[in-house]
Amino acid sequence: MPKVTIDYEKCKVSKQCIDVCPAAVFEEQDGKVVVARQDDCTLCHACESACPNGAIKVEE
Repeated sequence: MPKVTIDYEKCKVSKQCIDVCPAAVFEEQDGKVVVARQDDCTLCHACESACPNGAIKVEE
């Protein structure tokens, strides 16, 4: 099962991960991006590539 993590020290809430994720894994809650549907991750790594701050890591 995939594991998606967000490094909140690096995250600047650009929301690009939300925009590019084909599985809608991410949501914005209380002004920050969270991994809302971990099990839906398809391991495409689009969120890692899109994040301008390198805050997202996807592991198999």
